[in-house]
Amino acid sequence: MKTMPSCILYSRDDEMSGRLIRIASSVAALHPIETESELSQWLNQFGDTVLLADLRAPNCLDVLAEIKTTRPMTVIIAMGADRSDPMLTAEWLDLFATTSLEPDRREFQALLKHAVESLRLRQKTRLLEDELAKLNARQTEPKPQQRTLFSAPLQNFSKAQKNFDNLAMLFDSVVEGLVATARVSRAGIFIKPEADTTYVFQAGMRCLGATESLSIHEADPFVQWLEMNTHLVSRKILENVRDPEERAMLKRMLDALGAEIIIPLYAAGRIKGWIFVGQRSTGIPFETEDLEDLTGLADHISTTLEKALQYEETALQKALAETLLHSIPFGIIACDENAIVRWFNSTASMILNNESETVIGQRAEALGSRIADMLRRALANQELRDSNEWTDVRTKLTLSGETRCLMNGGNCVGAMMMLRDVTGAKLLQEKEEQLERASFWNELASSMSHEIRNPLVAIKTFSQLLPERYEDPEFRAEFSEQVTAEVDQLNHIIDKINEFANPPTPDFQPLDIRKPIEHAVTRVQAEFGHENLKIHLSSDDSQLQISGAESALEECIYHLLKNSAENLNNKPGSRINLSVKSRNPQNGRAKVFITVADNGSGIDESLRDKIFSPFSTIKARGLGLGLPIAKRAVIDHNGQMDIETSAGGTTVTITLPALQS
Repeated sequence: MKTMPSCILYSRDDEMSGRLIRIASSVAALHPIETESELSQWLNQFGDTVLLADLRAPNCLDVLAEIKTTRPMTVIIAMGADRSDPMLTAEWLDLFATTSLEPDRREFQALLKHAVESLRLRQKTRLLEDELAKLNARQTEPKPQQRTLFSAPLQNFSKAQKNFDNLAMLFDSVVEGLVATARVSRAGIFIKPEADTTYVFQAGMRCLGATESLSIHEADPFVQWLEMNTHLVSRKILENVRDPEERAMLKRMLDALGAEIIIPLYAAGRIKGWIFVGQRSTGIPFETEDLEDLTGLADHISTTLEKALQYEETALQKALAETLLHSIPFGIIACDENAIVRWFNSTASMILNNESETVIGQRAEALGSRIADMLRRALANQELRDSNEWTDVRTKLTLSGETRCLMNGGNCVGAMMMLRDVTGAKLLQEKEEQLERASFWNELASSMSHEIRNPLVAIKTFSQLLPERYEDPEFRAEFSEQVTAEVDQLNHIIDKINEFANPPTPDFQPLDIRKPIEHAVTRVQAEFGHENLKIHLSSDDSQLQISGAESALEECIYHLLKNSAENLNNKPGSRINLSVKSRNPQNGRAKVFITVADNGSGIDESLRDKIFSPFSTIKARGLGLGLPIAKRAVIDHNGQMDIETSAGGTTVTITLPALQS
């Protein structure tokens, strides 16, 4: 039976540990460890191993950095959320690999196999080095030291890695480390900036003045040669270049830089630049082994440079994102899955009068019970999109908040709130409502005074004549008839206003829309009876069933037809086309379309902006309630009304949701 290699899983997530242990069972035996002390004890007892580290574990990054320094043989795989800050930091540690918290089964097994194999290779290398050291120790005769290039430890160069956030400092550190490590008289670096086409001098020590002002285009033959050959250029190996033109071009470049060796730097598979060095400080020529060492050093610099460029791009994106979030005109508050505030933009700070330093890292309750309740509800119910409006007791501002649950791969990782100060908008809305109410009552008073005055004038006139002509039976009969008619007119006005102010509750039933339409057509034809008025009704053969209130829809169509008939005014050729159609769109519910079109003179320009406002009319007699009543009926049926009018006529289109069959 084959013995499984042992690996460590440093995590406090029992669920994840169980899942990874099952996945890895065919490759290695995973041993879960939850504390730093247990991890240290295991490494001290069993030595170097493969370590899977959950970046969410306490002090995980510090632990990994220490292990990387004290136990370089240990193969470390970091596990965390993609593109999170801990994951990016772990990548800068140059670990064996990084992966997500929920890796694919096959990819995870393959990664674990490679890690185990890498550990074995490291252990074999260590054994060979130990054997070689023993052999060297047995030799009694000291051999002369032939190579001096890297007698200084590589640690002199490692400080360059500490300047990821500042490329200028990074380049200076690279040059300083190169001079200290390689012990050369001169060194410099050329880099092509992003979105540029030329390579320019970035940093150097004891370089020629002309070199610092030199710029080389990416189409230059020297750059093309580096792209094609992908190895260093040295005066020692110029004789190996067969093409005399290429040999001369390379010599000119070495002379221009005052260099003995030029070593290309790669990033993302392309030439990003090159470093160059002068002669040794000792004057001893470079040997072939020295060139190999310089090539290895250049690879190390290339890796450092590529990581620095990635860090710069990530830092730039992060800075842009934070600047954008701080600049948007509404507040943003973000918390983690435990309702701990993790982000707080400047607008939210101004609205709540809280400094972000005093809030970040605190529980959501630090922002007030209302905000905390909304955030916790968003965390508890991931589908909930809560929206609320309230007055803050401290600032006396009217606030509006909307929450969202933040999801990552199907898991809730936190919640956010979009916060707005709507105090000004609320005051403006109240003022507009006051103006609208004032306008409403002004229009109502004006319309009613006009409508009521006519019947009252008639009644008053007859009343004044009554004492003089009381004995006239014909006058008394006319008096009775006219006064009764005018009182009825007053009652009709009051009934219309009551009907508009207190509409009956619609009784929705399955309904064929053609039925109320036909009743409305019959009413209008009977009421007007104009010989020139033609109403043409058409409908398709589809199912025109809706859920509606028959009386409300009949009243709606009646007012539309009545307006058209009054606008046509019995002119020759007057025509009203009324069509009913149904359409079933590809996405969404089927709809019913009702169109009322006339060939009149259109709606008066003075009324076009307020056709749905009550009491807006230019008729000699009328309250202007027809279109408002029709529009309200359409809205009650979850429909939509659109009006197009011109000098050639008016078309009203009503869209209603059809009843699903």
